[in-house]
Amino acid sequence: MPTVLVQAGGPFNVTIGLLPMGATFKKDTRIDLTLDAVAGGRPHGTFTPSAVTFPAGVTSASYAISYSAADNGLVLKASASRQKEIASGRTAAFDVVSTLLGLAKGNPQFPTGVGVGDSSCSRGTTEPECGIIVLPNDIQSSNAALTLGRCTADLGCTSGSQVIQFVADLGTRYSPTNPATLIVRCSKQLCRNTNNGIQAFTLKVSQDSIGPLDRVSQPCVAKGIADNGLNNGDTFCTDYVQSHRDQGDLLLYLLFREDMRGST
Repeated sequence: MPTVLVQAGGPFNVTIGLLPMGATFKKDTRIDLTLDAVAGGRPHGTFTPSAVTFPAGVTSASYAISYSAADNGLVLKASASRQKEIASGRTAAFDVVSTLLGLAKGNPQFPTGVGVGDSSCSRGTTEPECGIIVLPNDIQSSNAALTLGRCTADLGCTSGSQVIQFVADLGTRYSPTNPATLIVRCSKQLCRNTNNGIQAFTLKVSQDSIGPLDRVSQPCVAKGIADNGLNNGDTFCTDYVQSHRDQGDLLLYLLFREDMRGST
């Protein structure tokens, strides 16, 4: 599970602690919140608020923060800038997604598919790329999340696409012969027809919550079977038999058994 799932413009909690353990400020102290790093190019957003007040006499305090845009690999720095002798603190890197769809166990749409993005990723969508999750055996965890995020150069995805992520505990509900499915819808403008057909398009995936999409999903050995026949430990593959075009849009079927994050 990602340490944090953050949607652009939505609140998330940041806890600031003082070291050594037990240290406190003698008076209320301003802490500046700035962007220390961002992967994949220049940042597109800002943090709100840009500063918080750390109370005197406490060793830690939590704050509701938001970031205004979808970006990858953000690191937030907290600095007591008016007290130069105090070192700054930094978060671990995290992504901010553009769309975050929360899902609950027992969702009646799971067997037929739940989409993320406008028009629920149907034919009417204006998204350049989006996803539909199909879960005939439900989920093990009480909740799940389906997200859309920014494709940046460091991820290895196609420029102009989006990153689809599904997070849940599936337990042992899915197997190679009974997999879960993520249908990636790529617009006809982004995934244009080629002489090589549908198999000219590949899905780049990762089972990590952040960082590059450093695996290419290989073709499945047969329709509906989550096995690429390579005996390389992959629990996912692209089913090119089920994959097809829908009024020009390309629908690629990714079969999987664990959390998945991917893009074209």
